[in-house]
Amino acid sequence: KNGNNYNVTLVESWPTNEEDFIAVLGSYASYIGNGRAYAADVKFAAGTERTQLESIRVESSYVSLTKPKGDDKIDDADRQVDAMDETRTMVDSWADELPPVFTYSEKFLSIEGFKIIKKELFLNVGLALAAVAVIVFFTVASPVTSILITLNVAACVIEILGFMHAIGIAIDSVSVINIVLAVGLSIDYSAHVGHCFMLKGGDDRNNRALEALADIGAAVLSGAMSTFLAVVVLLFSKSYVFSILSKQFALTVGLGVLHGLVLLPVLLSLLGPKAFDAADKGKNDESDENDLELHVE
Repeated sequence: KNGNNYNVTLVESWPTNEEDFIAVLGSYASYIGNGRAYAADVKFAAGTERTQLESIRVESSYVSLTKPKGDDKIDDADRQVDAMDETRTMVDSWADELPPVFTYSEKFLSIEGFKIIKKELFLNVGLALAAVAVIVFFTVASPVTSILITLNVAACVIEILGFMHAIGIAIDSVSVINIVLAVGLSIDYSAHVGHCFMLKGGDDRNNRALEALADIGAAVLSGAMSTFLAVVVLLFSKSYVFSILSKQFALTVGLGVLHGLVLLPVLLSLLGPKAFDAADKGKNDESDENDLELHVE
């Protein structure tokens, strides 16, 4: 075909080789051609009289991948991660034919977070629980009680995740940080009860659990109430960070105190170990000693 300053052969309106393609592209994507809107996207090598390409800018539009959640639509993290990875794989497959290229989108910043957030959640919560287990082991000085306390905290974290799903809190960088903090907050309610249990003497685990609650229960409950009051004002905040923080802290306080004052005493009454040698004598033991002394007299 002759015309427009190029001489090429077209088959079904398409160039048949690279040289013809460059010639057609140069004529089309010129400031006086039909594709003048794309003239700035094509750059030819200097001194080649528009016969050799140096670079081409390829632009694409981002299609939002969402999924329904009730009456709203939220980001479909799994599909977004798959789309990002497949885009990069496709571009990398061109490496043998094109100069080095890379893909970039502002959306990738948040999608990268979706990609690693699950791993970071399990890793950081696992490390926090491991640190709690070690510290409780040395402070409570009872392997069985330490295990029960750690399991108590782990159950609390699992329930927090369940409530987060129920009230629509997404797993993101903000919520994951608060979950890790929840490990440190919820241990406070269980550790005091477990330690107080070990200081109560006697062979009746039920009585020891009741005595521990009688001694430390009110203090633990007061601490929970003061922590809740500290964040309750943030429940009405319009800021995403403060709103999520207050909801998760409220869940942590509520579930933490329930586990510390309800679940843990039950576990200790069933599986609790013997008291420390220096523990206070139980009420039953004291009454037995009084009866013995009275009988001797």
